[in-house]
Amino acid sequence: MIYSVLSLACIALNALFTIGQIVLEEHSDTTGKHVRKTILFLNLASILGGLWFAFESDRLAPWIVFVLYLYSSFIFGTLLPRHYAHTHPEQIETLFPFFLRISQVFSIFTFFVPIDPAPKQADLSEEAIREMIHAASESETIDEPQKEIIENVFDLDDTSIEEICTHRSQVISLSMDESAEEWKKIIHENRHTFYPITGKDDDDVIGVLDTRDYFRLDDTSKECVLAHAVDHPLFISENGKVDDVFNEMKSQKTYFAIILDEYGGMTGIVTLHDIIETLLGEMYEPEDEIEPEDIVSLGENKWEIYGFADLKDVQEELKIELPVDDYDTFSGYVLGSYGHIPSDGTTITVDLPQLRVEVKEILNHRVGKTIVEKIKGEMVDGETEKENRS
Repeated sequence: MIYSVLSLACIALNALFTIGQIVLEEHSDTTGKHVRKTILFLNLASILGGLWFAFESDRLAPWIVFVLYLYSSFIFGTLLPRHYAHTHPEQIETLFPFFLRISQVFSIFTFFVPIDPAPKQADLSEEAIREMIHAASESETIDEPQKEIIENVFDLDDTSIEEICTHRSQVISLSMDESAEEWKKIIHENRHTFYPITGKDDDDVIGVLDTRDYFRLDDTSKECVLAHAVDHPLFISENGKVDDVFNEMKSQKTYFAIILDEYGGMTGIVTLHDIIETLLGEMYEPEDEIEPEDIVSLGENKWEIYGFADLKDVQEELKIELPVDDYDTFSGYVLGSYGHIPSDGTTITVDLPQLRVEVKEILNHRVGKTIVEKIKGEMVDGETEKENRS
């Protein structure tokens, strides 16, 4: 009888301290550590008590008694108390003062024990965290947009700022060679907040005009604008990673930066809005113009493609090999094959390997809208059929 009472007492104490461990760990690792040591002692005492009880039993084989005892100890001393603590956190939280006192008492007995049964946290690799996110997404613990945002955070230190910047071909700038009236016309015709100001050429960026300050000025002469509405530009290397650029822009308290290549030429511009879109996906703002899709299918083997389309995207959509190592944009590929830069307003047709490209628009010496048809056989690269001035 005494063995049964002692065994039940060990199981009850184990259950009590299991709940206490959960409660205390929510508040302090220090007090929770003493309770973990106490539970370790109780588990050892429980095993020894089980062995003692098994060999003192006359009714069943010792191993059967021992297995039944360990099973009961695990179910009633650990599993059920832990389940109850996690499913009734409010009720268990009210017992915190009680378990704190118990922990303080038992800390005297566990202070000299040179072990800490608390598991050490292993460093999780990025790949392991990604696998956890994938598993959580498959189990619908997190939804797809949340998964994409978390994965985008990890991609920030692998993505160069050049990949998300606005290319120089699409940047509207103000030249020091232009008059104040020309600046005013450019600013009013476009709906941008910041404009790079260039000196002797497009690569010589000497300042950034902030239109919020510009429209507060009564005097919009170039001298006054340069003195009161132009800030020093923040220059960023095109090889910089997005997370580093984000931290740099935060520390400099700036929204706008100029991206430079290795030779000091302007690659493009980037804003905090661009970086946020890298995390959250494309966001529409009221002042944004709705841009056409880069590539639109018009039927079998026929597409509408704009010159600013990424050549890799064109290659993927058309499922043909294109010189993506030599050109970044579809416009660059077409004009490189054509051999020279046509005048604005010109319409041309260029036959390329497996493609016939009808250029419908040339604006600012760049290819705009084109109609592309995939043809059988290979044409002579750069062959042109016609050139008309509209």
